[in-house]
Amino acid sequence: MLKFAICAGIAFEWMVGAPVLSLQSLGSASIRALMATMLAWIALEAVQAVWRAVMMLDGRPPHPRPTAAGR
Repeated sequence: MLKFAICAGIAFEWMVGAPVLSLQSLGSASIRALMATMLAWIALEAVQAVWRAVMMLDGRPPHPRPTAAGR
């Protein structure tokens, strides 16, 4: 998941980041890309955790309860 988050963070910075015109702006762009990467990683891990939890649910219908007449 981290490799996808890195790609998303870099792509986010390329699309919406300010242009890099100096060494200081390069540092700011790197920090913004890192923060976008961490946010994307958290989101991807959360989606994966929810997906795994949903896949662990039992898909079988519940057993019918015995009635008083059926005893």
